[in-house]
Amino acid sequence: MTSLEQKILACSAELDPDLYQQQKLRRLMLRCVDVDHLIGKAFDEGLAGFLYKSLTKSNLSDILNKRQVETLRNLYHGNVVFNLKLLHDFKEILHQLNQKKIKVVPLKGIILLKQVYHDIGLRQLTDIDLWIPGRDHGEIIQTLTALGYRSDPAYPGTFRRRRTTIDLHSHILGAERIGARKFILARGQSHFYTNVRIMDFEGEEVLSLNKYDQVIILSLHALKHNAERMIWLVDIKSLFAGWKKSDWEALINRIRYMGQEKSVSYIFFLIRYLFDFFFPPEVSRALKLERLHFLERRLLKERLKNGSLPLWAALFLFSPDRGLRVRIYSILETLFPRPEILRQSFVSSRGFKVWELYLKRVCQLINMTRKS
Repeated sequence: MTSLEQKILACSAELDPDLYQQQKLRRLMLRCVDVDHLIGKAFDEGLAGFLYKSLTKSNLSDILNKRQVETLRNLYHGNVVFNLKLLHDFKEILHQLNQKKIKVVPLKGIILLKQVYHDIGLRQLTDIDLWIPGRDHGEIIQTLTALGYRSDPAYPGTFRRRRTTIDLHSHILGAERIGARKFILARGQSHFYTNVRIMDFEGEEVLSLNKYDQVIILSLHALKHNAERMIWLVDIKSLFAGWKKSDWEALINRIRYMGQEKSVSYIFFLIRYLFDFFFPPEVSRALKLERLHFLERRLLKERLKNGSLPLWAALFLFSPDRGLRVRIYSILETLFPRPEILRQSFVSSRGFKVWELYLKRVCQLINMTRKS
């Protein structure tokens, strides 16, 4: 059974809650709920902005004390200030890149902030992810350096200037870190790039995935990270606003073409039961949402019941369907990545020898298994 806190957060995660959703939220909040813990959970799930707006719209300030209202208000306004800064800095970068006729593909939160989240305080951002599948890495790095960004020594593709962080990705799923991730895509990332479109971003041109490819990539991203933050599911659900039958048909065709039926079905299962979201019957049939096998359902229900998937779930749910040999290779590389990747995980390991890194990794995995 989904916890009360998850139910409240799921109910609050609406772009424009109607009267029924407002009344449902009030009923849930009137049950015995630890509001302070709920606010902390909302922050961890990336939904503090949603919770603040939904509670405000539902006139629930009488249930929260003054300090709790102030905490939520500060989190919401913190999102506004930080997101405005990110938008300003990204526009500055785009202006310089457009001058050089270089186009990038922003991923996840920063592009959704313009396409979906018209209230800038709803979506909590942390950084800007840019996909650069071409040969423009050198030029882009020069541009960032000229603007005052500095490379993070531990993360070569990460650049920082004060609070703004830019993550550059040559592969849309981060295969530059874990090479086996490229096998997740049955047709390769070039098939996404051929479908990008030019869009206006604060007066600057940028490339964007189409909405069907966004659903696929956001689903894969959520699986890669064990669907540990609810905002990643809300991102996908929010993309569905106003969809027609033709949109759902186009999505199914695209999912099939890209060979991602299994991956997307896991995320849609979570959206279906976490948010009481009813997909059109043809979607449920095409993705077999009600016919997942026992282990798949058992793993996904852990997210619904406890708020997180088991730590090892990604090895099963986010694994290439390319035969036993590729799957074993993928699991081994995920568990024991290259030494330079391990050094990024263990910040105090600069002087460690390779065997010491892997011994530390074994101890970490054992500890994670015990906790799960």
